[in-house]
This record gives sequence, structure tokens and C-alpha cells, in this order.
Amino acid sequence: MADEAALAAPRPREGGAIGRAAGRLFAPAAVIIVILAIWELAKAANLLPITVPAPSEIAGAFTRSWSDLFYHMVPTVLSAAAGFFLATLVALVLGAVATSWRRTEPSIMKFAIIVDSIPLIALTPILMVWVGNGLASRIVIATIAALFPLVVGVIQGFKAIDRNVSELFHILAASRWQRLAKLAFPSALPYLFSALKIAAPLSVLGALIAEWVSADRGLGIMMTYALFSFDVPLAWLTIVAVCLVATIAYGLVALAERIVIGAPQQTTGGGGGHG
Repeated sequence: MADEAALAAPRPREGGAIGRAAGRLFAPAAVIIVILAIWELAKAANLLPITVPAPSEIAGAFTRSWSDLFYHMVPTVLSAAAGFFLATLVALVLGAVATSWRRTEPSIMKFAIIVDSIPLIALTPILMVWVGNGLASRIVIATIAALFPLVVGVIQGFKAIDRNVSELFHILAASRWQRLAKLAFPSALPYLFSALKIAAPLSVLGALIAEWVSADRGLGIMMTYALFSFDVPLAWLTIVAVCLVATIAYGLVALAERIVIGAPQQTTGGGGGHG
């Protein structure tokens, strides 16, 4: 009878899930199309300044310069990705030190605040002289740009552990490394992914700032060339490209979060045990 009841039970329809996914994609797409249409009409009616091109002009710049765009996009993506991963590694080390030796936490937080308060546009020329005009200096700037939210997220996450489980680890005489790897790190994942989603676009911005100052390749230098030559559609094309790269970086982190810890509603339900 149980088997018959199981067979008779209604099964979730795959078409419903596909329809909901299509609905979630349709609404933003429709909004973007409406905005682009209004933008195009406003430009045709001469309601926009000369520094704002029509979407059709930006599309024309893409068809004219798409090979240059991808040529300059590669070093920007590499710098941002390397800086993002390096900032994550540094934040994990600093967070582990701050939670293992609590007296160091105020000093580490002050260090992170000082690093975050440094104007990157002023620091970049100094690093260019010190490190050199290459990929290394751009990675350093991207790392600095992404570091602060990661440090805050890691420290908060490492401290968000279940008190009962922490006492159990203490009773079992777990080592400091075991407490970090098997207790603190799993508890920190929601906080860590929230920080990663903030840091991913920041690393792209850091790489762009470094390229504005001095670079031979990159979206930043392509944007600078377009501005100096007053090629407004090309300048806007690079802006759109940077926005897309930052959005893709955010989306990849969000996808990794969904794979590792599940959908947001699942993590909310499972986070009640954290103190």
C-alpha cells in the first residue's frame, strides 16, 4: 500500500520550474529593453548631452572594435582574478590568526581599515615605481581593493560558531587547526560567500584603477585612449564591458555559493544553530 501511495503522490512538474526560471529572467530582460528603447529615443530627440551616445552607437563601436575589446579584456580579467584569490587567501590567514589569538583581532581590524582607507588612485603610481609597470602591480591593487570586506566577513564567520559544538570540540581536546578546519570554517561559509560577492566586483575596480595610471593593455587603458580621442561610443563600450565583467564575477561567486551551501532559503533555515 505504501508503494501504491508513493506512486500515486503528485510529482513536481519540471515545466513549472522551467516556467518560474523563465519568469525570473524575463522581468529583468524586459526592464533592460525598455530602458534601452527610452535611451535611444531620448538620444534621437537630442535630449541627451554629447557625452552620452545612443545604444545603437555603442553597438556600432562593438562591431568596429570587438577584437580590441577582447584583447584588452584579458589582462584586466587576469589581474582581477589573481587579486581576488590573493585577497581571499590573505583574509583567511588574517581571520585564522584573529580568531585563534583573540588579542590580535583589534590590530588586524585596524590594519584592514587603514588599508581600505588608502586612496588607490594615489597609491598606484607609488606601487608602479616600486613593483614595476606590469601585471604584479595591478594584482596588488586589485588585492587591496578586495581585502577589507573579506577580512570582516572571515572574522565574523569564524566567530559565528555553535557554542555547544565548540564545547564538544574543547572536551575532545581538538587542536587549534582542527577547530578552524572542522568547526570555524564550515560555520563561516555564509559570511565568507557574502564577503566574496562584494569583493569580486571590487577586484575588477582595483584592476581598472591600476590600468588607468599606467598599463600597455587592459580595459582601463582602452578607456583612457577612448576619452583622449573623444571616441564617446568606445568609452561607453569599455564601461559596459567593465560592468559585465564585474557582474559575471558576482554571478560566478553566487553560483559557487548555491553549489556549496545551497539556495538562500536553505541556508537561512539551517543557520539557526549559530550563536
